[in-house]
Amino acid sequence: MIKAAEEKKGKDIVALEIGKVSPIADYMVIITGDVPVHTKAICDEITQKLKEMGIIPTHVEGYNEGRWIAIDYGDIMVNIFIPELREYYNLEWLWSDAPVVYSKKEGKDEHRDI
Repeated sequence: MIKAAEEKKGKDIVALEIGKVSPIADYMVIITGDVPVHTKAICDEITQKLKEMGIIPTHVEGYNEGRWIAIDYGDIMVNIFIPELREYYNLEWLWSDAPVVYSKKEGKDEHRDI
């Protein structure tokens, strides 16, 4: 997911291990796209790459507008935002108790294998 997002120039990619603090999923990936057409391209790349691996999302929400796209893979939730909505909803703050397992923001990389 992260490699696919990076291939489409997704920005400020963060993965959180939310399963440590909530039963809704094990991980949450948060990505920023510049504009709706960019968020859609990121979504398309992620879903296509995972489909090639036999992994199909259970649900995709917000694709038509492209302002906030949520992709549900069961154990992993992917959220792709335009910048102003990512700032407004601030999921990193909402899930601040969850360990960060990957972060690539402003040239700083931090990750561990998941």
